[in-house]
Amino acid sequence: MSASSGQISLRLAMSLDGYIADDQGGYDWIVPVASPTLDTDHQLPFDEFLDGVDIVVMGRRCYDQGQHQDYVALGKKVIVATSTRSVLEKKEEGVDFVGNGVVEVVRAARDQGHHCFLFGGGLLVESFLAADAVDMLTVGIVPVLLGSGRQLFPGERPTLELRLTDYAVQDGKVRLVYKRR
Repeated sequence: MSASSGQISLRLAMSLDGYIADDQGGYDWIVPVASPTLDTDHQLPFDEFLDGVDIVVMGRRCYDQGQHQDYVALGKKVIVATSTRSVLEKKEEGVDFVGNGVVEVVRAARDQGHHCFLFGGGLLVESFLAADAVDMLTVGIVPVLLGSGRQLFPGERPTLELRLTDYAVQDGKVRLVYKRR
């Protein structure tokens, strides 16, 4: 992938035992845990990451929770993956609703040079991983063991060989950035 080409990125938080949400889909467990002596000078601010994003991709549940609104307000195009017919027929400025084929739609945007950010949810992320369509993966490891919930990597998928390209530590969270090898 050339420096000027697009990419499909995934950036999320994960519990130390591999969950991205609790049993109810909540993420109130993602809290700062002071570790000032371990924090790195170099950080990976979300705002800087978001500055480079053209398209935000999310599932219908995230959309229903209103999580698209801030992105639309920032001028980001939002793609909502859904199989719900009534949602597919909706019209909303800045938002495209896509049924089957969301991976192909986002791949086409990437191939046109757009940076696409997979915001969530779990089924959407899994479909992109299963289709071998993730170019960059940033995982923030939160110091908590949930014991159950929504796993980061459920199911089967092709092997995705990665290389560590960046890291940071802040507030007890280790953030690791991987790109395809």
